Amino acid sequence: MALDTLGTVVRILGEHALEQPDVEAGSFSRLAENWAEHLAGVAPPPGRPASASAGGRRDWQGLKDFVRAYCRDSSHHVQHVMADLRQVIWVFIQNLNHGLSESDDTDVRVKDQLARLEQLAQSAPTGELKREVLQTVVNVNRLVEERRQKAQKRVEDLGARVQSLGEELESARKESEVDGLTQLYNRRAFDTYFAQTVELSQAFGQNACLFLIDVDKFKSINDGHGHPAGDAVLVRLADTMSRLFLRKSDFVARFGGDELAVIIRETAPREGGMLGDRLLRTVRALRIEHNGKVIPVSVTVGMASFCSGDTVSSWCARADQALYEAKAAGRDRLVIASAPSSAMAVVPKEEARRG
Repeated sequence: MALDTLGTVVRILGEHALEQPDVEAGSFSRLAENWAEHLAGVAPPPGRPASASAGGRRDWQGLKDFVRAYCRDSSHHVQHVMADLRQVIWVFIQNLNHGLSESDDTDVRVKDQLARLEQLAQSAPTGELKREVLQTVVNVNRLVEERRQKAQKRVEDLGARVQSLGEELESARKESEVDGLTQLYNRRAFDTYFAQTVELSQAFGQNACLFLIDVDKFKSINDGHGHPAGDAVLVRLADTMSRLFLRKSDFVARFGGDELAVIIRETAPREGGMLGDRLLRTVRALRIEHNGKVIPVSVTVGMASFCSGDTVSSWCARADQALYEAKAAGRDRLVIASAPSSAMAVVPKEEARRG
């Protein structure tokens, strides 16, 4: 019964096999059927001469190698397909974003030309010509506005579909994107997600906030309690932040060393500031023990909301500048970067605690 069951499993594997690179589905099904017949004792192992008569010893190692190779190759192929699909989607978003920018520029030029035509019509000596040109201006402006509204509706619908698909694809991230110590996403994954967030915000006008977080006096923790204690602090902070930023689209990463980073989409600056205050209070309340000693921990946070015209470098630079301002102001606090033309808004330590 066990052999019959195992043979059936192998046959099912051949009938419903996942796609594999360089392997034709029909050939794989026949190979699986050959292994099933070998298990039943009526055929030699696949790839062996017919002289290996039925009733001989079963090639268990060969069967394990066959199943292992199938699982490995199918898994790798699926991962590559998913990676390629994600890349195609984001390239499409980039092109769409650039196309919208070009369309906006075209609309501006058309309206400028119509404005000049309107001025000319107003100065023309012939009343009939003036009325005709003015009516043309009105009609064309109406058509331009209708086109803009229709295009905006299409973009909104497309944005909803892309966002839904993007959330599904994010669940398929590879282990290579995870930091070994904290189990947060690593810098490589952060860079990819950050660039994608910029593209989405530019294309669809989505709000987003970036937090850069520095562990206060981390070197002193390592020097005073040992590097294992420093690792314990990072692990506890990572767990705390993962519990604080719970939405599927919230992205928490180890930015480097003792720096962490958080990207939250569809979040206005005010809500982002409230989350930053909550992070400060939550970290202050932590009791991290190591070798019988409690290690006091606090963090310094710089936050920047995405602004129209931001790029990957400019958005990150504003958040980094906010973090620098917070450190200079005494640490254990949040600094919010305003729009590029505005000054920094500092949330003092005492005010953040009251919040």
